[in-house]
Amino acid sequence: MFKRPRGTRDYLPLDNLKRKLVIEKFRNVFELYGYGEILTPAFEHLELLEAKAGPEVKEQIYWFEDKAGRKLGLRFELTTSVARVVGEHRSLPKPIKFYYIQPMWRYEEPQKGRLREFWQAGVEFIGSRSPAADAEVVALTIRALREAGIEDAAARLNSRDIIEGLADSKGIRVEDRDEFFRILDKLEKRGRDFVVEELNRIGVEKREAELLAEFISMEGSNEEKLEEARILLKNSDRGLNGIDRVSKIIQILENGYNLSDSVYVDYGIVRGLGYYTGFVFEIISENVREVGSVAGGGRYDDLIKLVGGFELPATGMSIGVERVIEVLEAKNVFAGLTCKAAKVLVAPVKSDYLIEALKIAEALRDNEISAIVDPERFKLRLLLDYADRLKIDYVIIIGEKELSEDKVTMRNMKTWEQETLKLEDAIKKILES
Repeated sequence: MFKRPRGTRDYLPLDNLKRKLVIEKFRNVFELYGYGEILTPAFEHLELLEAKAGPEVKEQIYWFEDKAGRKLGLRFELTTSVARVVGEHRSLPKPIKFYYIQPMWRYEEPQKGRLREFWQAGVEFIGSRSPAADAEVVALTIRALREAGIEDAAARLNSRDIIEGLADSKGIRVEDRDEFFRILDKLEKRGRDFVVEELNRIGVEKREAELLAEFISMEGSNEEKLEEARILLKNSDRGLNGIDRVSKIIQILENGYNLSDSVYVDYGIVRGLGYYTGFVFEIISENVREVGSVAGGGRYDDLIKLVGGFELPATGMSIGVERVIEVLEAKNVFAGLTCKAAKVLVAPVKSDYLIEALKIAEALRDNEISAIVDPERFKLRLLLDYADRLKIDYVIIIGEKELSEDKVTMRNMKTWEQETLKLEDAIKKILES
């Protein structure tokens, strides 16, 4: 017997209903902010996917050679594909605002909240360097998550420029920068001791590594954290520019979007993809932290030039749909949710009445009422049991008496009350219920 591949999952109707409800919330919010939906191929040229992926991610790409010998790979995120699209369609009016909701693939160790096939929803704001563009992306992400049911969604903000400034101040070699970022990104998951040990491994003295870890994990208000960074990075123009950028974004989020209680400076946010050039952020559920970040993104001003051939600044984000559902399940948001196969079961009690049952089912569907007919069962007891298991609201019974009177018998499966009436009257009652 075959089983599904490791790291994948099947969405049965109830699971898929949860996914559809969440995705619809995201779609509505994205469109409220003026983003248009984009669809791209599931696979791209491997060279494109590897362009700014970073060594760890490159190892996780599902790739293959086609019959012509071309190396292709399944997308593991969509930002690079969007950059390629923009490069191919240079005449698009700027700024460009795209959103997507599509499956991705990444070969990594499956665990709770992490699959090899997974869904992402995201937006890309292309053609603006303004901090207001970054703030919009953060604000709409928080709004989308709250609309979906994560009311305690909060954003943690940082800048790669600040982290680059730290690297400069500690003498981290250019060739070790990606590793430096990767190590800092592990602070929350692996702890301070791990980070200190790894920093020491790439040449940072233990005391300096401890001070770095302490800075990254500092507590305090946003103002206090930014001021502490200004003191530490006073000799780094890039670091100071990053601090100013984050400060401006926070001001816009607080004053333009009324999100003063939902955005925090966090120097441990680095993001794992190599194409980020400045501002970065992640979003968590403050009361379900064990799931980790449910969304994240940032600015990638160099990516379109790299893959599209011309310079165009950009910022964006992605939401992990499965992680969002995991948080919502922990919050019991889906409690009581049921997935009905249909609203009505049309139940012929003899096989001779099947054609009439099919006609009635079509009449129900013509009135936007979902209906099913079982072509195998004709015993009323079995049909009622089937309807009960499927959480059907009404059963319309077709028997000899009903046919002779040109009527139907309708049973309410919640109250078990039933009555015999004309089909048009039954339809009216169902629509009013």
